[in-house]
Amino acid sequence: MKLIAATVSAAAVLLIAAPARAHVRVDGGDAPGRGGYGTVRLSVPTESETASTVGLTVTIPGDVTLTSAKVLPIAGWTAKVETAEGRVTRIVWRASGAGLGPAEFGVFAFSGGPWPQDRSAVPLPATQQYSDGSAVAWDEVALDASEPEHPAPIVVLGEAPAGHHGDAPVAEPEPERSGSQITQWILIGLALVLSVSATLRRAR
Repeated sequence: MKLIAATVSAAAVLLIAAPARAHVRVDGGDAPGRGGYGTVRLSVPTESETASTVGLTVTIPGDVTLTSAKVLPIAGWTAKVETAEGRVTRIVWRASGAGLGPAEFGVFAFSGGPWPQDRSAVPLPATQQYSDGSAVAWDEVALDASEPEHPAPIVVLGEAPAGHHGDAPVAEPEPERSGSQITQWILIGLALVLSVSATLRRAR
């Protein structure tokens, strides 16, 4: 996994530049920012000519700590976000009906984060299940200019969100007023009262 993480940034550029094919892939659009949260949209075509797509499982790499994820509801599908030890490990979609037939595709989306801050791309190994019981693993990452037979979907991360510096700053508490300051204000108030009283007596 470390080798894959080290080479995925360059591989992402190569895969984006390659001709579009009928593979499970990440759609372009508003990419999550490094260290931030965002939405990932997966385009899933049915490549089989005889079976329908009835399931999709996306695995979050072990060195990527997404602490939360929410899925976009899809009619005719159920979804489950699996977690372990405080991080999202897998997102599983299952068709409750006929699924995606031959020559059809679907868009599966989830929003989550925080995404890594120290890299520009993250592979998301995926497994596509068919109605005939077969499955296709989309989990290969290119190590050179060639495109793998079953490339993993790759999330290309954008720039870090503006003002992102980790934890939110903690507001500084207002300084407490000491006893001497309070006494000083009381004396000033008394002096003003005496001054006004003296002025009124002279006026009479």
